[in-house]
Amino acid sequence: MTTKKKVLLIDDDRDFLMATKLILEKSGYEVFLAENGTSGVDMIKSITPDLAIVDMMMDTWGEGFDVISEVRSMESGKDMPLIILSGVDLQGPYQSFEPSEEFPKVNLILHKPVKADDLIKHVKDLVG
Repeated sequence: MTTKKKVLLIDDDRDFLMATKLILEKSGYEVFLAENGTSGVDMIKSITPDLAIVDMMMDTWGEGFDVISEVRSMESGKDMPLIILSGVDLQGPYQSFEPSEEFPKVNLILHKPVKADDLIKHVKDLVG
């Protein structure tokens, strides 16, 4: 029996969390939910997911970036695939994410709303 890949969703939009959880579970993933960055970081420490999907803007404009910075500073999060979600059109310095102190590396940026098929394809590409 193969172990299901663990995906952590960090987003303050409960409807988005529930809908995305169903999509991912239907495709065979074990899904964990966090409704803010702090609980998301705590869950990463406790469950060590195979992938985290992080909303860029939650309570504060840059909360998603704070989460990613913290994840990348953890031993268990250094190489964890990260997808960042954005409901806004990314302009200026946010258009491309290159590894730097301010914007640690993310594997992929997706714009909301994300089509279910696209999300599954990207998750499979990153974690199988």
